[in-house]
Amino acid sequence: MWIARPLLAALVLGTKTRIDTWQMLTHLLDAGFSLERALGIGIETADAQGQQLRAWVFKRWRRALLANDFAGEIARWVPASEAMIFTGYGNVRAELLFAAAARVAEVRARQLGVVVRALALPVLLSVMIVMILWGAGLELIPVMETISPRAGWEFSARLLGAASTWVYEDIGILAASVAGGLAALGAVIVLWVGPGRAPLDRFPPFSIYRTLTGSAFIFVAVEFLRAGLDLNDRAFEVLKSAANPYARHRIGAIQRGMAAGRGLGAAMSETGHGFPDPSLVPVIRALDGTPGWEEKLADFVTAWVARSETSLRAGAMVLNGALMLLVTAITGVAIVGMFGMMSATRAL
Repeated sequence: MWIARPLLAALVLGTKTRIDTWQMLTHLLDAGFSLERALGIGIETADAQGQQLRAWVFKRWRRALLANDFAGEIARWVPASEAMIFTGYGNVRAELLFAAAARVAEVRARQLGVVVRALALPVLLSVMIVMILWGAGLELIPVMETISPRAGWEFSARLLGAASTWVYEDIGILAASVAGGLAALGAVIVLWVGPGRAPLDRFPPFSIYRTLTGSAFIFVAVEFLRAGLDLNDRAFEVLKSAANPYARHRIGAIQRGMAAGRGLGAAMSETGHGFPDPSLVPVIRALDGTPGWEEKLADFVTAWVARSETSLRAGAMVLNGALMLLVTAITGVAIVGMFGMMSATRAL
């Protein structure tokens, strides 16, 4: 079930669906409905739309609410950035939590959209090149070898021939290698918190992940402060309970600094991690403790989130450029190899 649940959640509760759900529940709670009744209306709405799986999930939430495990059940179905919000349930008015969750989901959707749009073209071109090499290994290379033995080809042509043949014969190994490499990179990004991680967080893709994770954390922290909750040891423990390993480690480092008597900004600065973002930490340290600093911080974070899309775009464009250089190099080798094959056939 631990594997099936995330897949089911992605299918039934996509980003747009979650945003719509959070906003609907916010409006119902603002209108004076209890959360139990609001969830019941959500169930009725999902049933009316023929979304039985979504209605089933909402029923689980309602049962968890009655069993005093609402935040725990929500955390099983939504991303950690939104699950952190609901750890405040029982201490913050529910409508504020759902409104905050909607804002976090919208921000994360925009941020991820920036990254996806920047990487879409080179990834698409990479897939096309693999398919072209596979087709060449299937048809072109065998035909050319009947005309001219591969041993007589130029180096570039032999390289193209070897690459095309390998892709055709071992496409499964190639797919598994790419998938395994991406999975390993993802695991390193999420799990590695030891020495050397802080310097790497300055460069993509680590800097992209830090921005995505850090913005979620600071957004949640701001919502806690605006709701009048102290960021005390218990609050940090609650935040960590819904965080991934990387965020949990970074939040824990800030927690230890605050437990030693430092303010939020000073604790962030002394970790040396640059989390949630190097451009945020000095400002938070300066604002910390000033009159009405919670609202000032909220305004600054809102502006920073908008600017973070620019930094994400810059980081994604670095990856875009690296992939495009690789695609260009492979394309160049393929073109030179094709001319080498034609030269070999003309020489006969």
